[in-house]
Amino acid sequence: MLNRFSATFSAEVGRISDMIHFIDVWSENAAVSDDLRQSLRLIVDELVSNVCRHGYGSMPPDGTITLTLFQSDDTITLEIQDFGVPFNPLEHEEPDTSLPLEERPIGGLGILLVRRLSKEQLYRRDAGKNILTVVLDNRNSP
Repeated sequence: MLNRFSATFSAEVGRISDMIHFIDVWSENAAVSDDLRQSLRLIVDELVSNVCRHGYGSMPPDGTITLTLFQSDDTITLEIQDFGVPFNPLEHEEPDTSLPLEERPIGGLGILLVRRLSKEQLYRRDAGKNILTVVLDNRNSP
């Protein structure tokens, strides 16, 4: 894969803007289309906010999140690593969006958004880390 870029951040909701800036800088350097950059921003915002709130919720406040981006001719791959509690968001059923809003259970829309914006999602737990990989189609990028 070409154009690999990685950075580690404190796992705090207040640092999400720094992570979005990381996405923006990488996207500019990699000549990624505005649509793909926006998709990456939404995916990072959603997944990282869940890691900060739930993955590290009851743990000491020194957790980290590492974002890694790879670009190939056909794909952009985002990898999110954290040492939070083991959690595979891909195991959960998609919410029934046909139900009226007041009848829907809370949760699940974020991973639904990630699934709709990407072509592939993979989760693994390795060496005490949650590793979530999200693959986007890069063929429409300039």
